[in-house]
This record gives sequence, C-alpha cells and structure tokens, in this order.
Amino acid sequence: MRTSAYKGIFPSSRKRNPSRAVSAKKKTARKQSLSACSRYLLCLLWAALLLPAACTKPETKDLPPKEVVLTKATLRISTALPEERPLEPGTATKSTTQMQPEDLNMIKTLSVFQYDPEGNLVVSDHHDYTNGGRYEGVMSTILNVNLAIYDGTTVCLVANLYESEFNAIVSACPLLRDFQEYKASIPYVGLSADNLGVGTTERIYMSGYYEGNIRQGQEISVTLGRLVSNIAIGIAASPAFSGNNAIQYVEIQLMNIPTQTFVFPPEESDYLTTNIPRSEFRIENINSPTEDYAYRFYYVPGFGAFDESTACRLHITAVTASGAQRATDVYLGNDAPDDVDRSYSIYRNCNYTFNLRLVPRAKATFGDSGIPDATSPADGIASPFPTAIPGQECVIGL
Repeated sequence: MRTSAYKGIFPSSRKRNPSRAVSAKKKTARKQSLSACSRYLLCLLWAALLLPAACTKPETKDLPPKEVVLTKATLRISTALPEERPLEPGTATKSTTQMQPEDLNMIKTLSVFQYDPEGNLVVSDHHDYTNGGRYEGVMSTILNVNLAIYDGTTVCLVANLYESEFNAIVSACPLLRDFQEYKASIPYVGLSADNLGVGTTERIYMSGYYEGNIRQGQEISVTLGRLVSNIAIGIAASPAFSGNNAIQYVEIQLMNIPTQTFVFPPEESDYLTTNIPRSEFRIENINSPTEDYAYRFYYVPGFGAFDESTACRLHITAVTASGAQRATDVYLGNDAPDDVDRSYSIYRNCNYTFNLRLVPRAKATFGDSGIPDATSPADGIASPFPTAIPGQECVIGL
C-alpha cells in the first residue's frame, strides 16, 4: 500500500484491492487526487515556515526624550562691587594706571547656559551688547531669553566671552559638572611666551548663576562678579637709605600667577586637586622711591593657595647709588604669620592693597610670634621673607 509522506495527517480513506484491475479512469482520478493533495501540503509547508516570522514580536524603539518646554524668562543682570581692602590712612593717591569701574564692570557680551535637573545642557544663548564693537556695552541689563521650564534647574551666566569662546564652552560642557570644572585663560595685555605682560587684561570676565525653578514668565535676578581681583602694590623707601646706600630705583615682579581660573564659582578646596599653569608679570621699575607710596596695579584671577609654594610672590630688587643690589621675596597672603592654617588665597572680585615700606635690614625687627613688637619702625609685619597682609603695612628689611 502506498502511503503519504505526511501519514497520520492526511490518511487515505479507501484501501486499494490488489486482486482487482484498476481502470485508466480511476488511475487518472487517483493522480488528480494526489496532485491536489501535494499542492495542499506544499501550501501548509510554506505556511509553517512563515508562521514564526509572522508571530515574531516587532522591535521596540527607544521612547523619544521628554519634550523641552520653553518660556520667555526675564533676567535682571547687575554687577557686584568688589570687596574693598582699604589703604592705610595717610597714604598717597593711587596711580592713574588702575582700570576704572566702567572698564572693570562693563558687560560687553552675555552668555547663557541652562542645565536641567539631571545636569544636561538644554539651553545656550549668546548676546552682544556692543553691536559688533560699535558701543562700549552696559553696566546692567534686562534680558528676555527662552529658558526651559524645570524644577531644580541651574542657569549659568558669563559676561565678556567672545562668540568663539562661547561655542567652545558649549562643545566642552554638555554636562553641568563639565561647566563647573571649566577654566578660562585670562586675556592679559602684552601676553607672551616669557610673561603675562604688565598685569592688565583686555577683558574682564564676570560670572553668576541661578539655582531653582523656572516657571512660565519667570523673572530672575543675577549679580555678576569678576573672575579677577585688583592687586595694588605700594612701595615706599625709608630716608635711612642715604649716601651710597640711597635707593636709585626698585624693580618689582609679581610671580607665581595662575593663568586660568574657574568660570563657575569654585570652592576653595577645589584648588587642592587642580593643576593650573602659572607664570609671572614683567618687571616694573619704580624710580627714586620716597616715603610716599608709589603704586603698581595687577589683575590676578581668584585662586586657592594654602602654602608658600602656591602663593603669589613679589620679588623686590633695590639698586643703590653705589650700584649694589639688595633683593628679597614677599609672599602675599590673607593671614598673619602665626595663624594656624593660614591662607595665601586670592579671592575673586576683591580689591587688595599691599603696602610695603623698605628699610635697612637692621631696622626691620619683629617679635617671636611674627608680629612686630613695640620697637618696630612701623605698624606692620617685618621679616627677611615676610608675608604681606592687605590693609597693613609690611616693613621689608633690605
């Protein structure tokens, strides 16, 4: 008996009688029946092969990111006055080489960076208040800008970036933590491979930020502070320098100056783990110093310094009438020598004044604590390698 290849699925309903002759008509009918069955089985085979593909679960695509909803927000921008470290009473008038407030606090451009609660950059914008250099800029402004509606967002503002610098930050800081670690180079006038020039900058970077919620039509007030501080160095000479020892001129050079600073306001401790390149300003001369202070001004980025190796250092060389040179170094710091964990940091957006009076070394005396005693020639700190403190006179023995 002939059986189908799919026996048990499609059994024959009629058995063949081997003793009986099969007519041609019946043979034809049988062939047609087998042919129809084969076609039917072939269709089922294809259906079986295609069935797994038809039942396969389609791939799921990632859901699109949550849509950012923008609102027209109003930013009220002002600039902060620097913290003053006043001059000693009775000192001379400052040099006219100091930059004026309209130069220090002028907003020429304003860059906006908004980060969502997860720290992703969602809005960046750049505004020019000089109209391509036609105007000086503004001291304060009200800016209408599109911001994303969020709870717990951070809006960072930076003044006086060139557009290329703005684009560089957008590329380098897709996350808030990148922005918080970003450092800008100070654009010193006369910058060269050898030194930082005379200590004047062509632009004063300022920054500020807002942390909180953004709602429809939000109004925000942000105060910008300079990333640099003004350091005034006053030099006076005692009349005890006379004859061949009379000082003809004094050379001063401010050294160990950071060339970069954080754009986002840092914690002082951030500088413990940060390596910032350093350089020095070029040598400045003060001719025929007298008892009245002669000042030189420098603009130094804020930075953290916790020992003399990272402190700003002023190198002083006095040249006498005989041609002899008397030199010493002075560290610029915030605390008295006997203070525990004394700080040499320079805080941003401050005005520092360091008054240094040069005296013959034998006349510079100080007590065991490092604080001058009652016989000191002036109220201040004196030592062979002293630390100058803002607002106090430092007596330097040469």
